[in-house]
Amino acid sequence: MIRKAVVPVAGLGTRMLPLTRSVPKEMLPLGRKPAVHHVVDELAAAGIERILFVTSSRKKAIEGYFVPGETFDGAVDTPGGTFDGPADESRAPGSEEGNGPPALDYSFVRQEIPGGNGDAVRLGETFAGSDAFVVAWGDAVIRSTGDASVLRRMMATHAKEGAACTIAVEYVPEDKVSRYGIVKPRYESDAAFPIDDIVEKPPSESAPSRYAVSARYICGPGIFPALEATPRGKNGELWLADAIRGLLRKGGPVWCVPLGAEGRRYDIGTPLTYWEAFADYALVDEAEGTAFRDLLQGRMNES
Repeated sequence: MIRKAVVPVAGLGTRMLPLTRSVPKEMLPLGRKPAVHHVVDELAAAGIERILFVTSSRKKAIEGYFVPGETFDGAVDTPGGTFDGPADESRAPGSEEGNGPPALDYSFVRQEIPGGNGDAVRLGETFAGSDAFVVAWGDAVIRSTGDASVLRRMMATHAKEGAACTIAVEYVPEDKVSRYGIVKPRYESDAAFPIDDIVEKPPSESAPSRYAVSARYICGPGIFPALEATPRGKNGELWLADAIRGLLRKGGPVWCVPLGAEGRRYDIGTPLTYWEAFADYALVDEAEGTAFRDLLQGRMNES
């Protein structure tokens, strides 16, 4: 079973300025919880027990949220967020009424200079050790409505296929292809399929498919030597997609699991995508969702 996850949260959030001058985008509320709390709920529900946040000195609010009363000066890479005692109802994974995050083991490491998402994953090597682990971007929430979450299906595929890496993907409109990493399927399937290549943000006319990488990965320990062997690009940035491409070239099996109709990805990267995510979570709030829906309908009628 996979019990560890690396959650990069060190991004600058420049597209959400000026709000992110003081509030990390991962801490912006979706309904009654910060976005990153929903990410952790998703991980906990899939069986994750230990989480490493790759953060920065600008993101102390995240450290304080998950480890109340703790402060961190300089880079740290030690478990500092274990809550004592068994999980109770107030911290149950996915609970909409809980007052705190799930009772997991939280630790933190600093990425003070932006170096690309591959560089963030690279900082998790000591934490991961020889274990497979989940990578979940802290500014992207995936909500699953089916019996098995996207992460659970990814874990099952990763184990069954002996994959070096397993990636969540979603089928996107042609005009959005250039915004994402795009995979080249060996064949297509609604359940899972292997790929022959992955390309970072290709032009739509040359993209190998319309299956876009969707913010969740499972990586085996082989990802770390692949990252070390991957040349850094512009501004010294290291990209996870390039390292996965290196795995593929060496014959490492890489599989993809589509989100499908039962999975929905929300990005907290731009004002519009954030507003969409906030509205959807507010609308399903058990206590106030109906009232919020009536409020929105009233505003639309006024216009």
